[in-house]
Amino acid sequence: MNKFNRALTHVNKIVYEPNHLSIKSIQEEHQNSEYGAGTFHLNAKSVRFRVAKITPNKVGQFVAFWEKDENAKNQPFAYENSPDLLVINTSMSNDHFGQFIFPKEILAKQNVLKTQNVKGKMAIRIYPIWDNPTSKQAITTQKWQLPFFVDLSHANKLPIQKILELYSM
Repeated sequence: MNKFNRALTHVNKIVYEPNHLSIKSIQEEHQNSEYGAGTFHLNAKSVRFRVAKITPNKVGQFVAFWEKDENAKNQPFAYENSPDLLVINTSMSNDHFGQFIFPKEILAKQNVLKTQNVKGKMAIRIYPIWDNPTSKQAITTQKWQLPFFVDLSHANKLPIQKILELYSM
């Protein structure tokens, strides 16, 4: 089973199914397959799904998300074509697991998605609650990210209310 299917199966079992969130129209995205890339619909929301990677020399985890333009050149995702939510799963590490559930409006506000005025980004670093970044930029990034983070490390103690709120944004 590949990274996308493994992550989606796990999240479906502990989060989606128990909370009556129904997955439809699952499509794996091969251009970012090393990040467990795919899209699907979750109830009424469209979702782009990723699994971040732990990098050995930096705090946080790294995730790429880009698409090819008409000339087969990599480019950031455009706001107008983006799904409602970008869900980034952390890599499993030391029994830690979580999700960032970002509405596309927040990603535009943070200059991650391409708009008429912003060139966007093809990758970002995420900082789960258990990471302690020290650089000023990383601390600032973690600060805007954490309101969209849910800790899924303990399946019997999930923040269900926050999960449901984030998935309905």
